[in-house]
Amino acid sequence: MEEKSSYKINTKSSICDIDINIDEDIQKDIRDFYFSKKDLDNIKISFDLEDIINEPFREEKKEKNQYYFSWFVDLLLVFIILLPIIGVYNPNLFVKFDGVYPFFLKTHNFLEKDNLMKLLGGQGSSIDLNNAKASVIIKEEDVKTPTSNLDELKLIHSLANSLIKAEYKWECTEVTPNTIEKVISGVDYLEDRYQRIYFRSNLENWKQGDFSNAVDVHNKVWSILEGNVGEAYDLDEDNISKIKEKYFK
Repeated sequence: MEEKSSYKINTKSSICDIDINIDEDIQKDIRDFYFSKKDLDNIKISFDLEDIINEPFREEKKEKNQYYFSWFVDLLLVFIILLPIIGVYNPNLFVKFDGVYPFFLKTHNFLEKDNLMKLLGGQGSSIDLNNAKASVIIKEEDVKTPTSNLDELKLIHSLANSLIKAEYKWECTEVTPNTIEKVISGVDYLEDRYQRIYFRSNLENWKQGDFSNAVDVHNKVWSILEGNVGEAYDLDEDNISKIKEKYFK
């Protein structure tokens, strides 16, 4: 019985101790929560509510700008990579861009299958390279009068292609009295004095239906344009006969 009584006393004492501890915790919390007038005065409250409201929108706009910039950079890289491939595959798409057209044309000609085979010492797969047909035929109505040095050189070359035989010809322009007049009128745009004299003298013969110099004219302008394939080796007598019969009877 004595042990049981002793247990009760101890239990009561423990409960009292707990109550006392809780009171102290409450008092401590009250002290910690208390703010003096000085503390309240030091609290700064921003009254720029518009700035607070717009902050999330500014962050969203910043993220969008970063996304669009990244997207633009990716698109630019793709464009830079694909543009040369397209230009080499089809140089005629860039015929009006004097800065890149000659490069694309020469690269296209160099990479043409039969030319690669020839350079490597093999045989081309074409049935008859000596009678190679031009990939692009420019009609008389589509011919524009040259307005620059390169325009004139390209027109001379394209017209000459219609009069000669070569293992490769990319572009030919119809030879008519009208296209001959246009190419002669563009001679003054040639920057080199010797070239002006040479081409004016030789192109004047074409006005009379005399195309016997076409191989020399072609190879001259082909060399100036730094051609590496497609050198003329003979006159295309069949086509010249058709031109004479139609325009120079």
